[in-house]
Amino acid sequence: MRLKAFVLSFLSVSVLTSILHAGPPDSQGTAVLVQSLSVAGGAYGLNRIQDFTATGSITYFWAGEQVQGAATVRARGADQFRLDANLPEGTRSYAVNLVAGAFKDTDGNVTAIPSHNTLNVGVLTFPYLTLLARLNDPLTAVSYLGVTPLVRGPAHQVRVERHFSSDTPDSTLANLCTTDYFVDAQTFLLLKTLDMTHPVETLTENYTREIEFQNYQPLNGVNVPTLVREKIAGQTTWELRLTSIALNTGLTDFDFTL
Repeated sequence: MRLKAFVLSFLSVSVLTSILHAGPPDSQGTAVLVQSLSVAGGAYGLNRIQDFTATGSITYFWAGEQVQGAATVRARGADQFRLDANLPEGTRSYAVNLVAGAFKDTDGNVTAIPSHNTLNVGVLTFPYLTLLARLNDPLTAVSYLGVTPLVRGPAHQVRVERHFSSDTPDSTLANLCTTDYFVDAQTFLLLKTLDMTHPVETLTENYTREIEFQNYQPLNGVNVPTLVREKIAGQTTWELRLTSIALNTGLTDFDFTL
């Protein structure tokens, strides 16, 4: 009953109806995510975040070696994200602007990222902005998958999937827009997300992508993770430690174009 009360206080009845109408009714999964959003800062606090800029350090794990450098993270809305890393060889940049993405290597070469690897990215370092947008999308379906044991303790596993119109009956797009959220069973803070990434040349080969969140710190009434880690197929690819975060710095579309 306590979780259901969170749902009704956080989302409007019309939005909640739309969420449940998009797929099989799952009030438990929706309630878990809504309570997590509430713990993170609530709709009011999260909706005040137009963009943010954060700085810190990043460590890449490449072929058994660790490469470190200073990092800057920029995000705007629910689907614009950029990570710049100043490494010994030069600056390495990754940016997603809506569904388009690009990667700039340390030699300055820019490569487009295929849409099957950007469609579901969102804001990697602060997933609550993306989660809030998805829960307010009437085409979102929510499924509660139960309690899962993690290294950091038991977590509620909730699947969020975007359904599409009857004009696109193929499940491919829905599979590309599916994310599992793991919510701490005690604190209700988000511990990690899990979705799939794919080789550049094909979207039919899947590799798990996990983004882990730790060391939450309060900032203007919002809890923000300051340690973020990416794992592909179980292997850590990078670890980001944020030391400074500024909200609403006036970012524009230009900031997410390489």
